[in-house]
Amino acid sequence: MPEDAIIKEEDRFHEAEGEPINSAVCPGCGCLCEDIDLTIEDGKVVQIFNACSWGLSKFHLGHRFLRKPKRAKCVFPSREDPSGRALPISFEEAINNATARLKAAKRVVMSGLCQTTFDAQLAAISLMKRLDAVVYPSEGMLLTPFFKALKSLPYRTATLEEVRQLATTVIFWGVNPLHSCPRLVTRYAVFVAGINAPDRHISRKVFYADPYENDTGGFALRIPLTAENERDILSTLTDVIEEESFSIPKDLEAVARAIEASPFVALFVGRGIAYQENPQALMDGLVRLSNAISRRRACALLPAVSDFNAMGFYFALLQSGIDPAGDPRVKGDLREYEPAKGDVLLCVGSDPIWFFTEAQITALRSMEIPVIAVSALRNQTTHAASLVIPVAESGVEAEGLTYRMDGIPIWLKKSLPSAQPTDLAVLTALEKGLGD
Repeated sequence: MPEDAIIKEEDRFHEAEGEPINSAVCPGCGCLCEDIDLTIEDGKVVQIFNACSWGLSKFHLGHRFLRKPKRAKCVFPSREDPSGRALPISFEEAINNATARLKAAKRVVMSGLCQTTFDAQLAAISLMKRLDAVVYPSEGMLLTPFFKALKSLPYRTATLEEVRQLATTVIFWGVNPLHSCPRLVTRYAVFVAGINAPDRHISRKVFYADPYENDTGGFALRIPLTAENERDILSTLTDVIEEESFSIPKDLEAVARAIEASPFVALFVGRGIAYQENPQALMDGLVRLSNAISRRRACALLPAVSDFNAMGFYFALLQSGIDPAGDPRVKGDLREYEPAKGDVLLCVGSDPIWFFTEAQITALRSMEIPVIAVSALRNQTTHAASLVIPVAESGVEAEGLTYRMDGIPIWLKKSLPSAQPTDLAVLTALEKGLGD
């Protein structure tokens, strides 16, 4: 466990003066932990209890993975001048500039949309329909195959509270939870007592399937596999469970025995499946494994999503009449985007340039594709954007509905004031600016 993953109990001795906010919801990841206690002073968070390192960065308005989060707020709208400098402009000018670019585009490509509220997602989808845009959700590499599998191969899921209380075997497939959703292991899946696991992790058998060893190995046994044989390993494990075989490969014996002895198995799947040659086939295989286990004992399959409202975006698609598993406008892996002349890239709450390949970045520059960044924080995309529209940080500076990784609705509270508009206000203004 990274030493900065959890705020230690002894830190409570360092009490700070200010306005207390109890049981705030953390928009750090798909866990949406609702037990965060804050102290606010002069419009800033001066004390946080129960947050992981990602939560710290969110409430300090900074980026993930920093031991000492630094504020990285976008403060004013800006556009790039011919020399490449960012010139401050008004919000009205920024909206007008953005709508003009969207109207002139041959194709609008939207990215992100998983780190904002449900109402903003509905507004983004309305804009997507209006522009006949394509969208690359920031969690598309995981959730697009997840929902496609759900459409053809129904399976059982569960709430995180059920996992905490009932699971005695936990499997992380293609996910390092300490890097994807840090408190999943401490609050729900491993280091927490439950009805069937009174001795916390001692009562549980925990495994992770990954081509490489990682720090999950500090509390879990690795299911050894490679990128080349991952589907074969998964298929073999499924066959063993389905047939109740007495001939079990040595590498799979521990996990097979743990599954057989468990009254409830929790199977978490992560973005790692996207690095397989055929992610959809791997996801379908995981569903088959989950269903095979479920025939004899309870088993829940859950997506370990990093972006806090990734599930909300797919629910918003469904509510808007769009099939997330079949509509060609809804894409998966952002790395598959092929820039084309006449594109406009609209990024909402995401940093796609961080994930782009060198070839994609070169194509964006050579084709002079405008990048419009609607963002609360400065990042590589805002640095390279043609136009930046700053917004309030959802869950910290703005409230709204979200959906946890298990599909449970959670309301985000507002903890800090903001001079910036919400994502919802900006997206609504963009659609209104397009006219009739």
